[in-house]
Amino acid sequence: MILSNDDIRKAIESGEIEITPRPGVEQYAPSSLDLTLGNSFKVWDESKFKTAGVEINLDLSKQDFITTAKAFLTDLKPLEDGTIVLPPYRVAQFHLLAITHEKVHLKKQAALAARVEGRSSFARLGLTVHLTAPTIQCGFRGPITLEMINVGPFYLKLVPEKTRICQLIFEKVQSEPTEEIKSRFQDQDSPAGKETRKQ
Repeated sequence: MILSNDDIRKAIESGEIEITPRPGVEQYAPSSLDLTLGNSFKVWDESKFKTAGVEINLDLSKQDFITTAKAFLTDLKPLEDGTIVLPPYRVAQFHLLAITHEKVHLKKQAALAARVEGRSSFARLGLTVHLTAPTIQCGFRGPITLEMINVGPFYLKLVPEKTRICQLIFEKVQSEPTEEIKSRFQDQDSPAGKETRKQ
């Protein structure tokens, strides 16, 4: 069952869903909630892939994203006006990792999960906001990471905390899960995971 706008509001009011900061009225659609772009951006460090004679193969059966992220991701600094420009993919092989401004907590006992999806008007311009990873598990806590590529013809200017970049569709789980969430992305504060983790 997908939650309607009124269901989402009630779940937030009852504390079954926590969203910080609280969404404004303009963020609600009939059966989804828009989230805005956050302030943390990462890209793959091209200099590490373009070294002569170097070919990097990731064994996905052993791959650990946090370790790979530390080795190959680099910060993308906003322009002087605070915005990020996502070029068309034909111009730059640009895969942007970003997070939402809002932190989301889907309480396990509420038996709610969600899917992050693109917004139709942006998709028509060629913007993808997730690469085959839309699921937000029951019990998840934190901002949501977006895996963004611009496959359209335009340079797209993204404004942190203002651009409504994606939408969440909330779904009722048949029963409360008995498993706790085991994701290393729980309480993440960066597109690379939890960077403030104590070593």
